[in-house]
Amino acid sequence: YPGRTPHIHFRILGRDLEPLTTQMYIRGEPRNDTDGVLRGIGDPAARERLKVAFVPESDASAELRAEFDIVLAARAMFERG
Repeated sequence: YPGRTPHIHFRILGRDLEPLTTQMYIRGEPRNDTDGVLRGIGDPAARERLKVAFVPESDASAELRAEFDIVLAARAMFERG
């Protein structure tokens, strides 16, 4: 997307789950500071939780690894109120 910082989209659907759409951002990416979607998250702590460090998988590999926890709740939990 022109003008957007690098990010990865997640859309999670499942029976008895509330649909979840989110994005993961690269921690330390300079364009994060100017990304309108990321800056639009008003809670600084929530914004930081979406930024993930990408680290080398091993010394001999060019692959990067990142961990991004996604927490889901069954729809019945929401209906219990």
